[in-house]
Amino acid sequence: MPLLVYGFFIVVLWFLFQQVEHQKGSRGGILALGALGLFRYGWLTVNLVRSYIYRFVAFPRMRRAADAIQQPYPEQVHFIIPTFKEKPWVTKEMLISVTREAASIPSLVRLYITTGGPDEDVIVRDVLAKCPPNPRLSVYMMRQAGKRYGMAYALRAAARTNLGEPSSVVILMDGDTLLGNGILRKSLPFFALRPKVGGITTNNIAVTNGPQWYRDWYTLRFSLRNRYMCSTSLSGKVLTLTGRFSFIRSEIALSDEFIERVEKDSIDDWVYGRIEFKTGDDKSTWFTLLKNGWEMLYLPDTYIYCLENAGDKPFRESVGKMRRWFGNMLRNNGRALALGWNKVGFFAWFSLLDQRISMWTSLVLPTGVLILIFTESPFVVVYFALWVLYTRLIYLCALVVEGHRMSNWDLPLLLYQQWVGSFIKIQTFSDLRRQKWGAARGDARNMRDRFGALQTTLWFGIFGLIVALLVLS
Repeated sequence: MPLLVYGFFIVVLWFLFQQVEHQKGSRGGILALGALGLFRYGWLTVNLVRSYIYRFVAFPRMRRAADAIQQPYPEQVHFIIPTFKEKPWVTKEMLISVTREAASIPSLVRLYITTGGPDEDVIVRDVLAKCPPNPRLSVYMMRQAGKRYGMAYALRAAARTNLGEPSSVVILMDGDTLLGNGILRKSLPFFALRPKVGGITTNNIAVTNGPQWYRDWYTLRFSLRNRYMCSTSLSGKVLTLTGRFSFIRSEIALSDEFIERVEKDSIDDWVYGRIEFKTGDDKSTWFTLLKNGWEMLYLPDTYIYCLENAGDKPFRESVGKMRRWFGNMLRNNGRALALGWNKVGFFAWFSLLDQRISMWTSLVLPTGVLILIFTESPFVVVYFALWVLYTRLIYLCALVVEGHRMSNWDLPLLLYQQWVGSFIKIQTFSDLRRQKWGAARGDARNMRDRFGALQTTLWFGIFGLIVALLVLS
């Protein structure tokens, strides 16, 4: 059905295209945009091919080898679960899924649950009391004063109970995550199979409450995530060990370096000075593994379910989430790039570099079209619409091959993700106040905020000038 809808628009636009008097474009602008298009779609093709190779060739081979291991499970598995003001039914379903999976393996399983208050403790204890008894399961209740501090406190407790066991594994997960069936049985053997693998992350399925477009947006995001995770995992790296649910070897996760970075990570900014991270703990854990040369894997056939709520203002909620995601991403990939491709691996390193390049290149075409509409002809929009429909439909059809179920919203949502997302990336990267970093207060903060807004305006002005010179030259 979605293809029929988009096909109708292509036919209408093609008819309009035939009625337009076509003019010769700028040779320099055509060459520049053509070169940019070759780079962007060439890079997309590389990721598509790598994703297919990993998902349909390399990973099935690893899966067969992992399933054949005779003793695939570690002695101990430590769950670090921070939960704060979650709805009781969310906590209940999360704990049921965790205890169910804990009972499916022969390892000793320890749950370190950090809550925000006594009311949440009561909910947790009530749910656990109703779960089937498991003599291999231990539960430790703790209080958190902020997610990062709560995680660090729980990790130190796990280090004390681990008793130097080298084969144990630590699981970091959010309190609103549900575990898919068999996730521990399917994932843990990879640590025995690949001794150099320090971290593993899994596929995500969105369980979203909100309008249809918001639910489809999350589904599309996770389909795109699956593609790029598969592509980078082919090189033994991933670009994030998601905080929703990830496995880390205990020798890494229970080390002082790892715990200290989780507890108190920071960056130095030339405008704001030293800024402590309030969010993005998954980027901190990922950077520790990357810095120390560990391999990382993505498992496309194991799933978690992410419970999301659009709230009363779903558009504002989506913008806020992108600002947080992209802000954490861009702030952390700078120090990852500084490690160099010898440490990171060339493909993963270039993927990090492309995160900074693509936020600009994604806006070149729509910006160029706006300029041409006012300087040449309003009918330029017909060329533009045809190009967008053709290229994005090919893009979406490639996702369908990978298992994505296309909806009528997907094409506008893809453009929203690319264009609005790029704007938010540039804005957040240029102006730190766009993300809640806990910057200095008072007059100094106001001066810095004004400078951040000026810096954003300056970057967009330079970008617009460059695009105008390209398309009008």
